[in-house]
Order: sequence, then structure tokens, then C-alpha cells
Amino acid sequence: MKIRILGADAIARACPMHDAIDVVEEGFRALSSGRAHVPLRLVLPLRERDSSVLFMPAALDGGDAATVKVVSVVPGNSSRGLPIVQGAVLLVDATTGSPRALLDGTALTALRTGAAGGVAARRLARSDARVVAVYGSGVQARAQLQALVALRRYREIRVSSRHREHAAAFAAEFSRPGVKVVVSGREAARGADIVACATTSAEPVFDATDLAPGAHVTGVGSYRPDMREIPPEALAGALVVVDQRDAAVAEAGELIAAIEGGLIKKEDLIEIGEDRARRTSAGQRTVFKSVGNAVQDLVVAARVFERAEALGLGSLVEL
Repeated sequence: MKIRILGADAIARACPMHDAIDVVEEGFRALSSGRAHVPLRLVLPLRERDSSVLFMPAALDGGDAATVKVVSVVPGNSSRGLPIVQGAVLLVDATTGSPRALLDGTALTALRTGAAGGVAARRLARSDARVVAVYGSGVQARAQLQALVALRRYREIRVSSRHREHAAAFAAEFSRPGVKVVVSGREAARGADIVACATTSAEPVFDATDLAPGAHVTGVGSYRPDMREIPPEALAGALVVVDQRDAAVAEAGELIAAIEGGLIKKEDLIEIGEDRARRTSAGQRTVFKSVGNAVQDLVVAARVFERAEALGLGSLVEL
């Protein structure tokens, strides 16, 4: 049996960010319409505090492939010079059940998570958005900004991180006019049209009063009830969109706090795969909160594998 091994470079070549945004949007539509089979993910604690390994399977009705991702989340890795999120994705032929590809889970997770933010910005941000604030300077923050710049040009991009040297290196990667490091988290959000949060912060990285009318906020970093990078008050009166409703209200600390505080109701949440997940006015505040879903891994992995086969990318290994 031969299996194709696809690393980060092959994934990037096979599926540029603009392609990933398109396929992830289709994946979200399948999820919200009931055409995706996504069992509850299994979470096992690891030795280090706040660390875990997750098992995330997915398949689509009539799809050519199924996937399972094994991914670890170890916040302490930032001090080791290692990615916080690491893992691998196994792609299986939906007809024969044969394993066909093993993909770098770190690269794939960053790509599909960035693409989710891109879907949200395309649907929810104002068409004239020109100022972006990005919180975080790690892999996920980079992916969020890559998705945003794949959509349009911006006049100013602000980067805010608790690690100033990391933020400076991050900003240097996007060496273009208007990119700057902002020391104050609140300063970064003020007047921004799009605010992208990719941190594991337990406390909000900005204040709700910092947001301009019509701002769009994406949060992809906090994934536990005790994390809340977005202030719950920012959700009050906003159009709040999630990747999958039940998972979001169980895992996203911002949503849990906002619901418990009477700021929003669960039934008011809209899934990004629904047609009604769209801005209705220029002054409307929009918030997209994502805790991640295995359908994103599936659709991006399937696209990567399809293109890799056509282009001869990666390495074929005999098992």
C-alpha cells in the first residue's frame, strides 16, 4: 500500500489561501445543511497543564474522502520554540477505505483556520474595510492575516502581541506599507474595521468600547470556557456568527459568559454556513467566533490531495 506524505510546502503549493477560503466556505455550508458527518471530537489530557490531544474525524455525504486529525495543543510550547498546535491528518478513500495521504496537521490546521477567518471577513466585514488589527503573533495569527490580505488591500495593518519581539518579526514578514507593531492592545482595536484575534488569552485583549461602529471581529484563539480573548460585552447588539452552534456554546468562553450574562441568547447565534450569515448594514457590528470543526480539515485536505496528485507533490511511501 502506498501513501502520499504531504508536508507544509506541498500543502501551500497545492492549496493557496484563496482556494482554501472557497473550499472551507463550501464545507461550512455542508455542515449547516446536515451533509457533513462530524462526530464529537475526543479530547485526552496530556502530561503538561492545559495540554491535550484531540481526535477529529469527518466525512461528507457523497464525498470522495474521509479524514481524521490527531492534533495536540500545548500552550507551553511557545517557550520551547515549538508550535502550540501540532498534529497530522490521515485521508482515507471513501470508496475503498484505503489510506491515501498523511498531511502535516500543523500546516493544515493553520490554513483551514485562516480560511475560516477569510470566509467570515468576506461575508461579514464591510466592503470598504481598510484598517486591520491582529492580536497574536504565532502561526494562527499569521494565517488570519494571510487570509485577510488574500481578500483585499488595506491601508493599515496593526499587530499587537504580548511578545513585542515576536510581533516585530511577524510584522516584518508582511513587509508592506502600513504594517506596524502596536504596544497597547486597546490602541490596536480603536478605529479598526476588522479585528482578528488569535491568542489563548484568559482575559479580553481589547475593550468593547474600543470598537468602531460597523467593525467586524473574528476570534479563533480561545477554545475553552475559561478563555475569552474577545470581551463578552462586544457581542451585545452584534450579529454573532459561529462555525457550529452547539460546539461554540459549549467551548467558547466569550459566548458562555455572554449567554450567562444575558447579553445574547443561544438561539440568536447564526452558523457561518447559513445563507443569513451576512452583514445587513454598514453600521452593524459583526462577530465570528470559531472553535474549529473537522469539516474544515476534511475539505482542505481533500483539495490538497487532489492537487498534489495532479502536480506530483509530496512523497509516495510504501507501507
